[in-house]
Amino acid sequence: MRKLMVGLTMVVGLLAVTPPAMAQGSIAAPGSLDPVGLITSGAVLPFLGQGSTGTALSFLELYAPVNATNVHMFLFDSTCVRGGPSINVPLTANDVALIRIDNIGSGAPTSGLVTAANSDAQGFTLLPWTGSDGAGPVAARTLWANSAGNFVRVIDPIALHSIDETFLSLTNTGGWNPMRTAAAFFAPLEAGGLHTTIYFVCPNTNIQRHLPAGGAFTEANGFPIIFPSLQVAGSTTPLRIRVYDDDENFLRDVTSSCNCLTIRPVTDIDAVYASAVEAPDGTYTEVEGSTQSAVPAVCSTTVVEPLTNPVAPNAGNVCPGAPLGCAFGGTPLCTGQFQQTTPAIPGGGPFSFVAYRAITVPGFDVFGRVPGMSVCHIRGDAFNSCTGTPNTGGR
Repeated sequence: MRKLMVGLTMVVGLLAVTPPAMAQGSIAAPGSLDPVGLITSGAVLPFLGQGSTGTALSFLELYAPVNATNVHMFLFDSTCVRGGPSINVPLTANDVALIRIDNIGSGAPTSGLVTAANSDAQGFTLLPWTGSDGAGPVAARTLWANSAGNFVRVIDPIALHSIDETFLSLTNTGGWNPMRTAAAFFAPLEAGGLHTTIYFVCPNTNIQRHLPAGGAFTEANGFPIIFPSLQVAGSTTPLRIRVYDDDENFLRDVTSSCNCLTIRPVTDIDAVYASAVEAPDGTYTEVEGSTQSAVPAVCSTTVVEPLTNPVAPNAGNVCPGAPLGCAFGGTPLCTGQFQQTTPAIPGGGPFSFVAYRAITVPGFDVFGRVPGMSVCHIRGDAFNSCTGTPNTGGR
């Protein structure tokens, strides 16, 4: 996967001249499909560049989180006239590639549209990624870099069909794009002033709560229902993180967490991101909004609080009455209640989140949202548990 580092080196070399302004792709409307999620059919990707002589470049960032696939592309100019050769990029499972697209040469356009999908054996016909051969799905986007304009702009793809349309056919459920239960990102080696930071957004039940409905965006007021449910307020969202090197060799399986908005330098996740021995050419990472087991409330065995109602437990306290063996409203009657020191944490998950990535070096800054997907897709189980009922993790 040295193709990735060649592309990244070209971007850094160009943009280190002057610090670019940060830009981000378009925001998905509530209930719409995620424009940077997993694509199951094909995609149209705009690109803008100036070829080998200019200061504007375009790169395609391609991911294969589920299984081995093939990305075959036809290039069209700004008037939709096809030009130049077709381009084929094979990807193994858990692979990522960064390909410069505006300087292909041989009559290829420097700006226009790319049509990307799977292809037949001869490379003359585009086919859906999730066809009979099992290729795909993929995530893709365009990085438009311009040193003269001091920017790197992220252009979201136009997905013909997404994996959510295939496996999530629920009315008013699973909206809130780009909220997903998994994500994937590439990080270059942490060295020489080059740093990667992940910004996790993990809302909790203060934002939306089920049973009973509530929160700022309560479904009772007509907001789309986020599925799975968000983490209970006051508790952190558990994350499971798997790290691979640029040759798809497994490196780490670690746990982390986020709470509403959490900033994580990748070296806070694990030191492997700075290991020139284990990952000299960078890493590919998969993140899951993990599940958690229910944790019972913790009750004091000595501190007793008086009862607000002589025949009922205090509100929010699930601890036994005092003295031990008494009954609320029964015999022998409770005269108090043991103090609840820690509230119970209900089980749940996998939890939904959104992640953004910043790659920085002095004079260089790239920021944008990383591809999102569901935990069963990223585990390669897209055609089994994701087809079941909502609680199988189809989001």
